[in-house]
Amino acid sequence: MQPKKVAVVAEWLTSRGGAETVVDNLLKIFPRADLYTSVYNQQVFPEYKNRNVKTTWLQKIPFLSKKHQLLAPLLPIAMRNFKVMGYDLIISSSSSVGKFIKKTPGCIHICYCHTPMRYAWEPKTDNRIIKLPLGNIFVKILKKWDLESNGEIDYFVSNSKYTAERIKKFYHKTATVIYPPVNINNANKNITNSTIKSDFYFCISRLVTYKRIDLAIKACIRLNKRLIIAGDGPETENLKKLASGHENISFLGQILDDKKVQLYQKAKAVIFPGDEDFGIVPIEANSFGTVVIALNRGGCKESLINGLNSVMFDNQTVDGVCDGIKKFEKMRFNQKDIIQSAQRFLPENFSKNIKDLINSIESST
Repeated sequence: MQPKKVAVVAEWLTSRGGAETVVDNLLKIFPRADLYTSVYNQQVFPEYKNRNVKTTWLQKIPFLSKKHQLLAPLLPIAMRNFKVMGYDLIISSSSSVGKFIKKTPGCIHICYCHTPMRYAWEPKTDNRIIKLPLGNIFVKILKKWDLESNGEIDYFVSNSKYTAERIKKFYHKTATVIYPPVNINNANKNITNSTIKSDFYFCISRLVTYKRIDLAIKACIRLNKRLIIAGDGPETENLKKLASGHENISFLGQILDDKKVQLYQKAKAVIFPGDEDFGIVPIEANSFGTVVIALNRGGCKESLINGLNSVMFDNQTVDGVCDGIKKFEKMRFNQKDIIQSAQRFLPENFSKNIKDLINSIESST
C-alpha cells in the first residue's frame, strides 16, 4: 500500500516515553506525513521544528505545552473536535484520546493502541480522573466517548498480546499485535561479563500512581539498598515524602540520554514493579546487559524471560519486590545473553511489521 497522503496522530508531545518513540518511528516510515497532536512542546521535540505540527485549540493556553495533565478533562473534548481531513491513511498512537479524531469518509484509520484508556476502564489501577470532583460522572462520559470513537477506526494494532486481550474485553475488537520499537544500544553487542556494576538499583519512569514506584522505594528502605529514581510526574512529591529521611533513596528528575545510558550500564538491576501493557524500560535495560526485577504480569510476561534477563516476582507488594531483590542477589547472569534477548524489539522490526500490515490491508481491499 502506498497512500498518497498520510497523517500521524500523537495524543500529546510534551514529554518523551514509549508512545512518543512509536510516533517518531511512524514518521520515519512515512517521512512526508503530517503530524497532529493536542499540544506540542518544541523545546522537548526540537526535531519537529521544521515540520508543520498541527495542534488543537489547547495549544493557545501557554502552560499546557509543558503540563498538559493540568487540564486533563479538556483533552478528550479537544480531540473529539479535531478533524483530520483529506488523508488516505491515518495512524494514531493512543493510550487514551489519540484515537478520538474525526476522519474523511474513505480514509483508513489504524489505531496503534498502547492500552484502552486506563483511567476510564480500570480506575482502581489509575485513579487520576475518578478522584477529581465529579470524577465518577466524567469516567462514565469518557467510556461513552471512547466507545463512540471506535467507529472511526478501521484496524486496531496493539503493543502486546496482553493489550490485545484488553481491547477484546473492553472494545470487543480484534487487534493485530506489533511490538513497539525500542531504541536499543547496539554498541553493547560485544560486551563481556567483565562490565563492572555499581552498588545501586535503578528505576526510570513517569511518576504516576499505577507505575508503583512506591513499592520499589519501600522495598529498598526495608532491605537498606541504594535506589536511584529518574523521571517526573504528579506523584513526585508524594514519593519524595515516602523516601524522606532515607539517604539511600535519591531522585534525579528528568535526565538527559547520556545520563540514562550511564545509569542503565552501571545499575545492579532495574526494578520495574508496575503492571504494564508492554514496558519499554525493561527492554532498554536488557540492551545494556542489565537484569530487570519485574512483576510477573502484563507485557513483561511476553518481553522478559525469568532467569535469563530478569527476575520475576508474583505479588505486586513490598514483600514481592523484596523477594525479587533477594533472589536476584543470589543469581548469576550472562550479559551477552541478556543483550541478545533485546534484539527482537529493534525499530527495523517494528517498521517491517507496520509496512507488512499496511500491504495486507491493501491486498484485502
